[in-house]
Amino acid sequence: MSFLTEPISLFPVRPQRKICEITVNVVLTENTNDTLTITKQPVQQGASITDHAYKEPTVFTTSILFRDNMELSLSKVYENLLELQASRVPFDIVTPKRIYRNMLIATLSQTTDKTTENCLAINASFQEIIIVKVSTTQVPRVKQKQ
Repeated sequence: MSFLTEPISLFPVRPQRKICEITVNVVLTENTNDTLTITKQPVQQGASITDHAYKEPTVFTTSILFRDNMELSLSKVYENLLELQASRVPFDIVTPKRIYRNMLIATLSQTTDKTTENCLAINASFQEIIIVKVSTTQVPRVKQKQ
């Protein structure tokens, strides 16, 4: 049997993990929180009613390691992450399970200990930015209710 006759699904393709354009080497943990807030309003005699719900921004946290390579030093990778955070420009995060759109780095921490001396250990928390389109309309004074 030739590999050309095998179904393509037998050859797993692992998507790269990326934070914007930064490729992640090793992932220790990933955690996602998708929250739906369901409102409650009290009515007569103390009973509560639920009249609507809304989605909170997605929060994604990860612990990742970067190793030194020929292309980028560890200090340059860390500098790139800090610049990405400071830019406040939404970006995408790609993982094998999901693509997170319109994310910003909320927290970024770096740890060095005896096990991470020769790599860059990062703990980061990202939050989705919900972008909406806003428009304005001019109403003539004569049509405004007074």
